[in-house]
Amino acid sequence: MTHPDGTPIPTLPDLRFTEVAGRRMSWMEAGSGAPVLLMHGIGANSTGWRFVLPALDARVIAWNAPGYMLSDPFADEAPSAEDYADAAIWLLDALGVSAPTHIVGSSFGSMLGAALAARHPHRVATLTLLGTSRGQRWKGAEGRAQMLAMRTASIAKGGVALARTRWQALVAPGTGEVVGDLVRTMVSATDVRGLMPAARCTDAVDVIADFAPAIHAPTLVVTGTEDRVNPPDVGASIAAAIAGAAFVSPEGVGHLPELEAPALTIGLLRGHLRIG
Repeated sequence: MTHPDGTPIPTLPDLRFTEVAGRRMSWMEAGSGAPVLLMHGIGANSTGWRFVLPALDARVIAWNAPGYMLSDPFADEAPSAEDYADAAIWLLDALGVSAPTHIVGSSFGSMLGAALAARHPHRVATLTLLGTSRGQRWKGAEGRAQMLAMRTASIAKGGVALARTRWQALVAPGTGEVVGDLVRTMVSATDVRGLMPAARCTDAVDVIADFAPAIHAPTLVVTGTEDRVNPPDVGASIAAAIAGAAFVSPEGVGHLPELEAPALTIGLLRGHLRIG
């Protein structure tokens, strides 16, 4: 099967497991060479990176954050962004990755990538933020309460219901069934033990205030013109707050460029990471 942009739809790598700080963590991996860590969104998991995993001349690691795809959840019901960033570093350590790593984050994962780049700058070679999230704290008490209520209601009937009711909001209007099926399959795996701690985490974060001033890695921010979750002005403001960051807004792309426009996304990554 082929993506509408002409990219073949690859088979996913096997899910792998290790123990990190006494908790099971899962990930997918492909290739060899310079390390790349892919960090998924709040309703996603490693399967969302199916196009990127085999496309780079690198060791590409797509993690599953605590609570996602058989990774054990945090004990804390409201972990911080720093907790997730540390967990990602512990996973890299467990996999023998000590070299500076190219960090690529999507949505919630972009927020975590920013936290990681600010907290562990020596571990980051480059930073790429897709569907870029600022977090929720900047929206004020009412906006934050509305978002948490939406998250709670959205996962109440499980991941399959979440996928059925939410997938169209994640992509550009008019997105067809090939991409729609990929998105629904990915979102269906979401569990309340992953989503709600992540929602509480993002509620407390403002990337511009908390992390942007401490990010020094070369940074690319990508937000599609049709992103209705984190619109282009959010991505542009984050790029403006990170020294030297570049901002790209692909026409006609929604919140998930890695699934909606894989050829474009892979091209942007190859250029920014400077690897094949």
